[in-house]
Amino acid sequence: MNIDFLLAVSFGFGVASFATLALQSSNNALSFRVSAPATASQRASGSFIGSVKLLISQFRSDTSAKLERALFELPELIDLITVSLRAGDGVYRSFATVIPRCDGEIAREISKALKAVDYGAAFGSEIKRVAEVLPHPQVAEFVAKVSTSLERGTPLAQMLSEQGMSVRDEIKARLLRQAGRNETRMLIPLIFIILPVTVLFAIYPSLELLNFGFI
Repeated sequence: MNIDFLLAVSFGFGVASFATLALQSSNNALSFRVSAPATASQRASGSFIGSVKLLISQFRSDTSAKLERALFELPELIDLITVSLRAGDGVYRSFATVIPRCDGEIAREISKALKAVDYGAAFGSEIKRVAEVLPHPQVAEFVAKVSTSLERGTPLAQMLSEQGMSVRDEIKARLLRQAGRNETRMLIPLIFIILPVTVLFAIYPSLELLNFGFI
């Protein structure tokens, strides 16, 4: 047994997981060749449906990424607004002070609301549009608390401080779930590449001794 054979075996372990996928793809291609040929209208309809599905999936992916960015931006925005409120500023004044100094999805939408207020719109109605553009439960709760404070005069700083802790707990749980999924993905190269190579390096000296007749 030589080193070339051992390297070939280790490479075989590494590509074992991809062999099943290739076999499945070839079977699908064979079934496609033996199936009845589609008409031109069927091919056009299938192409149109496929394009629509691709656009829908891309839109959903962009929307989910946008909502995730908004969730991660929300705690810092809440903290800054809470500090401004506790310093004595009103609700609108706090937003007008904090938002121009912030960047992100939520700050961008609230800045549009502030510009609409400059043209004569009501801040209470404009802030509600943020929850429509960013339909996340935490954003909706944030907007609802701001609207309630504007309409009824309830203190907003304490409510936003409590929501800030709630948002951070949700982000922490989301990161823990993501870490668990990443650990599962890391098992694939560990099992199919690193572990076989480690075993081969461990038994190679013994195999060489057996080949040379030392044992």
